Amino acid sequence: MPESDSPAPGNWALVVVAWLLVSLPLLWGVWSTMKKAALLFR
Repeated sequence: MPESDSPAPGNWALVVVAWLLVSLPLLWGVWSTMKKAALLFR
């Protein structure tokens, strides 16, 4: 069974989707926190 160094193209799509599912809510939370913190320093 030959091993390949690069993953199949379908795996890359799954990785991109997984990163989007994690990063979008994370970025929204950071943005929301920054907006609320900015109100404290007015």
